[in-house]
Amino acid sequence: MESETKESRLSRMEKILSQKFQPVSFSLRDVSLEHAGHPGMTKDSKETHFRLQMVSSLFSGKSTVENHRLVYAELGEEFKKGLHALEMDLSAPG
Repeated sequence: MESETKESRLSRMEKILSQKFQPVSFSLRDVSLEHAGHPGMTKDSKETHFRLQMVSSLFSGKSTVENHRLVYAELGEEFKKGLHALEMDLSAPG
């Protein structure tokens, strides 16, 4: 029997990113409501837009594009399931 409560996309993403990147600083916010009324957004659109700020040693020595690709690779399944946009501020410690 399927669970009555489904885990939110926010919660799933927090788990995935925390486990993979072991961040020293981490903030993930659902900003979907800021995009209400935009093309493609309906009243049923939920948890589609997020803002991520993360500091991780895994980003050391990598370019912004490389860091973004690392995050996108980890969240590929979420994009397939309706995640539409992810604004990212990623950096290495120091």
